[in-house]
Amino acid sequence: QVLSAAATGSDDARAARQLRGLLLMAEGEWDQAADAFNESYLADPETAGTSLQLRSEAYLEKARDAMDGGNADAALAAIDEAIAVYQDQSGQESLQKRTAFRLMRARFLTGIGRFEAAIQDLQSLTGQQPENYEALITLASLYASVERWDSLEAIIEPIAARPELADMALYLEGRAALAKNRVGTARAKFEAAIEALPKEADLLRRSLFFYRGICLEKLGRQDEAETEILHALDAGFRPETRAEALTASRILLRASRAAEAIPILEAITLNRIEPGAEVWAMLGRAHLATDTPALALSAFNESLRIQPDQAEILALRGTVLRKIGDLEGALADFDTALQLEPDNHPVHYARGLATLQLGRIEDAKASIARAALALEAPPGLHLLHAVLAYAMGDHDGASVSLNRYQQLVPEQQNSSAIYLTYLLPTEEADALPKDAVCRYFLGELNRKETLDAFGFAESPEQARQQICAAAFWMAQWERAQDATEKSRELLKISIHAGQADFTEYQLAKWQWDM
Repeated sequence: QVLSAAATGSDDARAARQLRGLLLMAEGEWDQAADAFNESYLADPETAGTSLQLRSEAYLEKARDAMDGGNADAALAAIDEAIAVYQDQSGQESLQKRTAFRLMRARFLTGIGRFEAAIQDLQSLTGQQPENYEALITLASLYASVERWDSLEAIIEPIAARPELADMALYLEGRAALAKNRVGTARAKFEAAIEALPKEADLLRRSLFFYRGICLEKLGRQDEAETEILHALDAGFRPETRAEALTASRILLRASRAAEAIPILEAITLNRIEPGAEVWAMLGRAHLATDTPALALSAFNESLRIQPDQAEILALRGTVLRKIGDLEGALADFDTALQLEPDNHPVHYARGLATLQLGRIEDAKASIARAALALEAPPGLHLLHAVLAYAMGDHDGASVSLNRYQQLVPEQQNSSAIYLTYLLPTEEADALPKDAVCRYFLGELNRKETLDAFGFAESPEQARQQICAAAFWMAQWERAQDATEKSRELLKISIHAGQADFTEYQLAKWQWDM
C-alpha cells in the first residue's frame, strides 16, 4: 500500500522496498527478497550500497538454508548468485565483497571434500590478487591438507616475506619438512612458530602442538608425543587427513578416550574422503571400546571389504559376532584369521571361548590349551584351561594351569580356583576363604543349604548363574568321591539353571552326555 501511494524515489518508497525485502527474507523467500532489493537499487541508485548488500545477504541466507538441508549444489549456486551481485560493480568495496564471497565459496568446497574445485578457485583468486595473503594462506593450508607439498613450497616464499606472517610461514615450512621425513627440521620449525605466535593465535597454536607431537612420536618420545597431541585435541584441533585422524584416534584409544575418536574417524569416512581399510578398522575399534557392537561390526565389515586378509580385524569382528550371539560366524572369522596367522595365540584363546559356548568341549580345550602354553596373561586364560582340563579328567594339566593362575593372582582368587584347590588337594586349601560350596566339600552344609545360599542375587539371571556354578562344582566333588548318582543329580540341577554362555552349564551338559 505504501509503495502504491508513495512517490518514486521518496524516503517512504525507499523504506517500504527495503522492509518488504526484509520481511520476505524472514519468510525464507530468498529469491523474492533479492528481487525486492534489486528493485530498490534500480529505483534509487543513490542507495546502491545498502541495496546490493541486502540482496547479497538474501542469497547468502539462501546458501545457508541449502547447507542446513544438505544440498551442497544449491548452496554453491546461491553463493555464486551473491558473487554475481557485485560482478559488474566497480570500486574497492565491491571488490572486497566479491573477494570475501569467493573465499567463502572455496572454504565451502573444502568443507564438502571438493578439494580440486576449491584449489582452482583459490589459484584463480591469488593469480588475480597476488598480494591477497588471506587467500594465499588458505590455498597453502589446502595444499597441506591434500598433501601437495611441491605446490605448497612454491607459495611459502611470498608468505615468509611478510614479517607479520612469520609464524604461519614457519608452520607451513614445518609441514613440508615433516612430509619429507625431515623430522628434526620440522620440529624446529614448529617450535620456532610457537615462539613467534601472538597470544591470541589459538587456532594455529593447537595445530603446532599437534604436529610437534607427531615429530616427537617419530623420534620415539612416545609419552611426550601423546601428551602434546592430547593437549592439541583438548584445545580443539581436528585432524583433516587420514594419517592425522589415525594418529589422533590411536592415541585417544590408548588414553581410554575412544568416544572422542569416533567423530574424528567419522569425519574421514562420511565426508567421501577415501578412508581405506585402516581408518574403518580404527573406527570399529573405537565403537568396540564404547560398547556399540552393531556399529563396530559395520565398520569392521567395511574394512574387510576393502582388504579381506586382515587377521587382526577378522579376529576383532569374530569377537563382536561372539558378543552378539553369532557364534558360528565368530568361529568362521577366527578360523580364517588363524589360516593367515597360525601362531596368533590370542585368536586361539578367542576361538576356544566361541567353541566352548557352542558346547564343543574337546575343541575348546585344545584351543585354550594352545593359547595357555604360549601366553602369560591374562590369568583367566590359565584358570579356564585348568577348569576344562579338570572337567575332562586331565588332573595333571589342571594342576599346572592352576599353579600358573595362582602365581599371577596370589590373592583374591576366583571361586573356581578355590574349588579346584580343594579338588586337587594341596596344603593351601586350609588357608583359603570358605564359601558355601567349600563348606559342602567339608561336610558342614548339605545340598539344599548350599544351593539356597546361592539363590540370593540382584537379579534372577544372576541367581541362576550362581546356582548353575555351585551345582556344577558340587557335582565335581561327588564325582571325586565316586558318588555317581549324587553327581548326576547335581549336574541336572546345573543344566536346568544354566544357559549357553555359562561355562559351568556347557561342562555340566558335556559330562551329563558322557
